[in-house]
Amino acid sequence: MCSKIYSYGNLTLAMIIVGSSVVFGKVITHSFPVFLASGLRFAIASVIMLPILLKSEEKLFKVSKKDIVYLVSMAFCGQFVFTVLVLFGLRYTSAIEAGIITSTSPAMMVAVNYLLFRERPGVIPIFAVLLVVIGIISINGFLNLDRVTIASSHIFGNLLMIGAVLGEAFFLLMRKRISADISNLALTGYLCFLGFIIFLPLSIYQGISFDFYSVSSVAWMSILYFGAVFTVLAYILWFQGVSKVSGNTAGVFTAVMPVSAVVLSCLFLKERFILDHAFGGVLILLAIFLITMNPKKNE
Repeated sequence: MCSKIYSYGNLTLAMIIVGSSVVFGKVITHSFPVFLASGLRFAIASVIMLPILLKSEEKLFKVSKKDIVYLVSMAFCGQFVFTVLVLFGLRYTSAIEAGIITSTSPAMMVAVNYLLFRERPGVIPIFAVLLVVIGIISINGFLNLDRVTIASSHIFGNLLMIGAVLGEAFFLLMRKRISADISNLALTGYLCFLGFIIFLPLSIYQGISFDFYSVSSVAWMSILYFGAVFTVLAYILWFQGVSKVSGNTAGVFTAVMPVSAVVLSCLFLKERFILDHAFGGVLILLAIFLITMNPKKNE
């Protein structure tokens, strides 16, 4: 049971960090071109990971062809698709709408989990997912129709966010396809390096004409956070947790992500905490309680 609690804690912390990306992403998109920001993010992450891996991993360069295919697939879904679509999406849609769309993460993961692993969700996971979706919709104010923005200018951004959620679902569950011989630390390093390689050509292209001196210290700190915390720490925490639980259980914990986004928006963007947020938070906590208290049927 202690190992399960440890896994749940890792999943929760990982999603809290991922949720914070909405807040820091807003700062980054106003200061950096998207591909340059992504290249800097993975450059920082790679610099952090390389000495750690060289010191701790003896079989760093011994990866099977099958795992290479899965690693590239993970990097494409998580590094390229999720990062690019989120950063571009945040330029066109509001933080509230972005939060509403990320509320589909648990349901998306259950669907992707069935498609990839044929893992049928039981009654408890399905009920928990419903609670999660309703809870996050409430947190983002969608139950109050007066606050819903349906302006055509946001449609494109919303579609990008939906694509980002789909890419994230594939990325988060693909860990189960990777060989257990590859440690979570090594996996994080591989993904950081692949992300850097993917974005290198476009980031160089945008960086040639970019005025780096115009970037504020807050924006530089946000890039550093994206590379060190969001990319390295969150990945390690998630991979440690997801390797010990079922895909459906992991899907429920993605609900923490938009909750984190709302709370951090209140703290850093000075948005107001309202009753909708409290109601949604209670439903999400109930969903997590149900799924974690029924491990035998869902793990």
